[in-house]
Amino acid sequence: EDFGQASDDDIRLRVVVDQVASLTDLSALEWHARMCGPDVGTAL
Repeated sequence: EDFGQASDDDIRLRVVVDQVASLTDLSALEWHARMCGPDVGTAL
């Protein structure tokens, strides 16, 4: 289901959790850079 089509908060939360769970390490870093800026420090 799509976040915008979710009928309540429980379903929206499930959509977000599923999206995050599907991320690879690289895609998570790329997503973080898009949301927060490219500087992720030396965490990895």
